[in-house]
Amino acid sequence: MIASISGTVQSKGLDWLLIATSSGVGYKVSTTHAVVADYSINAPVSLLTYLVVREDQMSLYGFLTEAELNFFTQLIGVSGVGPRSALGVLNAGKVEELRSAIAGGEVAIFTTISGIGKKTAERIIVELKGKLDFNDTKFAGDARDLLTALTSLGYNAYEVKQILSDIPKDLSDTEDRIKYALKLLGK
Repeated sequence: MIASISGTVQSKGLDWLLIATSSGVGYKVSTTHAVVADYSINAPVSLLTYLVVREDQMSLYGFLTEAELNFFTQLIGVSGVGPRSALGVLNAGKVEELRSAIAGGEVAIFTTISGIGKKTAERIIVELKGKLDFNDTKFAGDARDLLTALTSLGYNAYEVKQILSDIPKDLSDTEDRIKYALKLLGK
């Protein structure tokens, strides 16, 4: 199994990097939008990887941290969740935030992800609730509510996460926070 890869970013797409290793081999590695955004062409990169072997193809998935890799492997262990859907879940937020959503039984966060319906989202929560360590969940309920509201309006969870820290803390009313977030998303 290919457990990690290091090299230079040769090209990239929305959810993949083509990594050229020192041996001259280029590997297409599917990864999260955040990882793709972090690296530019010709930048050195090192990722932990998970190799998925199917009857007709082999796919390599890359992660920055051990926590992301472990969460990915737990997700693909859930019936009905394949590697592409698991990557979509990781695109919805940081591992701590997703753990918090599982702990809180927040089905809505997972149903906004392409390829995951209500039953699969419920299955993710039920199957992973007992397997994950929730001691390090840091995602505040306020931000979680705001994320749920904006993703239900059709906004991409990744984009919403990017602007959450830009919302002033003095806006205590949820409605005002949503209005402010909509202004930021409209830019």
